[in-house]
Amino acid sequence: MKIRILILIYFYFGFIFNLLAIGTYAEGRAIVRIIKLISGGIFFESYEGVLEIATYDDNEECEQIEDCYTPLKKQVEFSVNIENKETIKFLQNNLNKVILIDYKIHRIEPIALSTNFEILKAYPFKTNLPPDFPQKFIVEKTGSKNYSFFGKILQLEYRGTAVKTYEGIYYDRQKDKVRPFSITNEDMANYAKQTMEYTKEYYIGISKSIIKGFRETTFDIFEINYKERAGGVE
Repeated sequence: MKIRILILIYFYFGFIFNLLAIGTYAEGRAIVRIIKLISGGIFFESYEGVLEIATYDDNEECEQIEDCYTPLKKQVEFSVNIENKETIKFLQNNLNKVILIDYKIHRIEPIALSTNFEILKAYPFKTNLPPDFPQKFIVEKTGSKNYSFFGKILQLEYRGTAVKTYEGIYYDRQKDKVRPFSITNEDMANYAKQTMEYTKEYYIGISKSIIKGFRETTFDIFEINYKERAGGVE
């Protein structure tokens, strides 16, 4: 009898917490490598695993930000809803391969999952850009210091609680460094997200401002250009 009551209490509060978890801390897209995937769960079955994702040590000493940061990897535990069969199958078939994922980070861990990091969808990379895909995308600069480099966006997420911002990590091919960045323009964020679907790298224009505002960095992407250095004369 006591066990039955405990189970009912578990399901009741679990349901309440699951409703609260509808709100998210972040939604994003990232280039990752899946290194573990298993099925599990006590009351609800789900798939759980571990992925590797790009990161950096923000305590690394650099003379200037353009010389930061040494690329590192970190492991993140994730979950996939049991109903998301297409994604589960893709992950199973692509263990230890570099893939692209869309994910959600819940504010509170849902009862049906074992982590608050949920993979929503996973994709293979595309090699060729479609003919109608814009080779250049420019928005207004937000800072007075601007520079260009060649590389690729590794992670981009829309996050925050009271104020939403786009934050991410990019890779600088020439210097073999990774750095955090922000995007303040929604159209640029949508375009940047699309570029992550393809293997081709591009020039990225960064505008550095003095004040962060609500962003997490002072580095804002103002241009992505597949043909030439960003920030050139129109």
